[in-house]
Order: sequence, then C-alpha cells, then structure tokens
Amino acid sequence: MELEIKLSQSQTLSPQMEQSVRILQMDSAQLNDYLKEIMLENPVIEFEQPQQKDNKEDLALRKLEWLESQTIREKENVGYYEEEDDGNILEKTVGAQDDESLVDHLLSQLTYLNEPEEILSAARYLIGFLDDNGYFTASLEEMAKEGEYTSQQLDQGLELIHQMDPSGVGAFDLCQCLCLQLEPEDTLARSLVSEYLEDIAKNRLNQMAKQLGVSQEEVSAAIERIRRLNPKPGALYAKMTPPSYITPDVVVTSFENQYNVMLCEFSYPEIQLSPSYLQMAKETTDKEVSEYINNKINQVNWIKKCVENRNKTLLAVAKAIVRRQERFFRYGPQYLNVLRMRDIAEMVELHESTVSRAVRDKYLQCAHGVYPLRYFFVKGAEREEGAASGASSHDVKWKIRSLVEDEDKHAPLSDQRISELLGKEGITISRRTVAKYREELGIPKSSQRCER
Repeated sequence: MELEIKLSQSQTLSPQMEQSVRILQMDSAQLNDYLKEIMLENPVIEFEQPQQKDNKEDLALRKLEWLESQTIREKENVGYYEEEDDGNILEKTVGAQDDESLVDHLLSQLTYLNEPEEILSAARYLIGFLDDNGYFTASLEEMAKEGEYTSQQLDQGLELIHQMDPSGVGAFDLCQCLCLQLEPEDTLARSLVSEYLEDIAKNRLNQMAKQLGVSQEEVSAAIERIRRLNPKPGALYAKMTPPSYITPDVVVTSFENQYNVMLCEFSYPEIQLSPSYLQMAKETTDKEVSEYINNKINQVNWIKKCVENRNKTLLAVAKAIVRRQERFFRYGPQYLNVLRMRDIAEMVELHESTVSRAVRDKYLQCAHGVYPLRYFFVKGAEREEGAASGASSHDVKWKIRSLVEDEDKHAPLSDQRISELLGKEGITISRRTVAKYREELGIPKSSQRCER
C-alpha cells in the first residue's frame, strides 16, 4: 500500500449548467410540460399566458394566420413526411375516406345477417382482434383460448367476416388477404400470390412463366390483376388512434421579398414570480422561511434566464439557416444548398455542439410545409476522387428521382447510365454512389422497374 497525490483536470457540468443544456434541447411541447412540472415543485412560480399579455403576441398570431392562408401547395402546413414505402409493389395503401372505423363498419354489417346468435357473437369477438389494416393480431388458437367460444363457432364467425366488405378483411397474412379478393376461378393469380410474391416484387416474369408452364403475357396480366387488389383493406377506414400533430418552434414568413423569422413563444406560458411570496420574503422574520423563499426565487430566475438563452440561440440559428437556404424558401425543396452545422456555428459564433442541441427535435413552418430544422443541413454529394462537384446529396437524389420518373419503362436506366447522365450535367459521382442514393430513395433496380 502507498499514499500518493495526483493533480488532474476534468470538465464537469454543474447542476445549473446541466439544466440549461436540457432546456436548450427541448422543443415547445417539452418545454411547456417541463415548466408545468417546475411549477408543481416551486410555489413561487406563477404562469402568464403570452397571448393575453400585449399586442406583440397578437401580431405573431396574425402572421401565423396569414401564413396558413397562403395555400400555395397541397402539402402546406402538413409536412413533407409521407408514409414509409419499402418499395414492395404489393404494399400500397389507400387513405381513409370517412370518419367510420373498420370495427364500426363490420359490426354494422352483422346486424343485417340472418345467422344464429352464437355465430354472430363469435364474429363480434373476432372483430375485436383486427388491427387498423384489417389483419388479425393473434392466431385462431390464441383467440380460442381467451374466449368462451368453440373452435367450430370461431371458424363460422371467421367465415362470416371473410364475406364482409371490404374484401380481404380478416386475413392472417398478406397472401390470404390477396386470395380473399381474387375470384375462385382465377387459379393463375392465386398460384402467383401463394408461391411467388417475392418473385413478383422482383419482376421475374420469365422465371415464373417457365415454372408455371404459361406464357409471360399471361403472368403479366395476372400480376396486373393482383396489383389492383388492396393489401391493407382496413386502411380505407378511420383509424382508432387519434392523429398526432407537430407544433412548430419557428415560423418563417415572407413580406415584400424579405423573410421574417419568429419563435412560437405563445405555445408555452411565461414564468412570473408570485407577488404574495415576494411580499412574504420581505416581511418574514423567520430565517428559514426567508432562505427557502430566496432559494426558490433564485431557481425561478435561473430558469427564466435559461429559457431566454434557449430562445435567443434558437432564433439566431434559425435566422442563419434561412439566410443560407434562401433558395429553398424562395423556390422549393429541390433547391437546398450544401450546409453543415459547422457553417452555422461560425455564423452565430457558437460551438457546433450548441447548434446541434438548439436544432434537436425542433420544427420550422414555412410556405412549403413543416420541416425539422435538421432537414436543412445537407451533406455534399459523394464524389469520385479528384472530381469537383458542389452539388448537395439532396440535389443529386432529386435529379436521380427525376431521371427515373422520365425514363422509358420498357428500357429503364441502369445505375451506370444514370451516373453518365449526371456527369453530363457536371455532377461526377460513381455508379456505386448512384446505387446508394437510389436505395435510400426506395427506387428498385432497373431489372425490377422494367415493364415487359
């Protein structure tokens, strides 16, 4: 054993600095919830709604209403997100058409069926296991264990559901869902669905035709009939879960060719000190009471300072983004420039990590929709060694998508050909990079896009 003295340096954050960093990372909804939690712990805090404070917030609301009235695009104020598409030609959905849920639609049909009550009751029981897409979430054996129905009653109830509208509802997998929608005499399409779903997705017409002993034209016609089916029949109806909404943290408006950037500070309350507790701190002669109130007052003042710093940093970063991505706000999403967090950090004279925290989980609303602030940071396109190209990866992906959309569907462009066409436009990237971007866009290979 020995005793020695060492001198070392380490960087640690005080509790107050940790609190400041946490508040900087919060979006408007998180900040609102956090302030409400603090109010429950600190009796000195009082909330004041900014909308009722003065005319400054009224002006912000009027600007927001003006922005919402500028419906220049179909997706405005909805966002640029779409349901993920994994590229499978069979996995296309149809949006809900009305407010009636799938369960309500099926239960209403049971009232018109002249069947024994125990069969109708079993069908109602089974309907409760359907998900929003119209598929069962458990096997028939598992459902039989949880209820008071016999296997025969459940089989009869299942047969009733398979006869209902929409066609294909009540399936246990995709294959059964599609078969329920096909005519019984369509044996070729049924065989393709049962055994060749993966080959259909990869467009292997010749291989399927040889194995089934039919012509490619017959296989192609059967696939067209399959493509007209709905693999998610329940998606036609309203979802049982309520929709989620995004509250923007920053709003960008345009007035006389100038862009105004403002924070949505009216989405969370403003902190105020309770006058009664301030008066009590002045009048009390109890030292413990005085120290307690003063500590709580210092906590409130620090939180107010953290919120002000958060807003100041977020506004500065948002303004810098708007300046650097002015082409996007003027012309649309296809005109994003290459932009790194380091560039914004240098503009606002902050550390790159601070910029990263400021934009985390924050959203910006503009005339083109609602976007995450991180969306505006775009990497440059991956280039071949020695090649000079200032195009962003976003621009290159946009061009690849445009080339694929305009291609001859009977002779689709290969990755190499796309690389050559981009090279003629001054964008020099390798075939491997084209394949990478194409996969990120969810675009199949040329052999899978070919229509024969």
